[in-house]
Amino acid sequence: MNRDHKNHKRLLLIVSAIVFGLVFFGLLAFAIWDTIVSKKSIIRLGDYSSLTYTTSNRDAAGTEVTDLIVSRSKFGGLVKDEAESMYHSTMTIYREEAEEFGMSLAEFIKNVFGTTEEQLRKDVRASALQVAKEEAVLDAIADRENIILTEIRFEKILQQYMISTGYTDRKQFLVDYNEKDLRVRMRREITVDWLLEHATGPALDEGDTE
Repeated sequence: MNRDHKNHKRLLLIVSAIVFGLVFFGLLAFAIWDTIVSKKSIIRLGDYSSLTYTTSNRDAAGTEVTDLIVSRSKFGGLVKDEAESMYHSTMTIYREEAEEFGMSLAEFIKNVFGTTEEQLRKDVRASALQVAKEEAVLDAIADRENIILTEIRFEKILQQYMISTGYTDRKQFLVDYNEKDLRVRMRREITVDWLLEHATGPALDEGDTE
């Protein structure tokens, strides 16, 4: 009996040690995986070889194909961090504007947007996450396809930006708008053009496709 009891206890200890080891190494593996994922914007870039849009409006079609790639992609923690940063930046702007009008944030939101602060926060956070995902997939595609913003294209789009914002002084425009940020934005725009060229759908309005 004593021997059987000792063997039973020994077996329980062995099983407990195995279970503990599995749990420990499982948690360790998850922590490592989570750390790696948290440093990535995209875990898996969705397929963009078979995109279809349904409208002849170039801007709307660009939104359609970008949204489709986003829906096919899997994102890491960095995208969520970037989205949260966008969210806080936007809410800071609203808070500063509310102060300029001598209002509380809730009052400002109700008067300007006709909604509650809670609802606006939800909407801004959701919008920021979508924008962060769109930017991540466009940057990834541009890198993979070696899409380059040439100086000629940069100057042409820059002129369009200046006209749309009422600027005539190039130097002042580049003071007010960071050139590095502009180049990133422009590269994403021409990446959308590249996607539309390789997608299927109705004939698009002319727009800027050079």
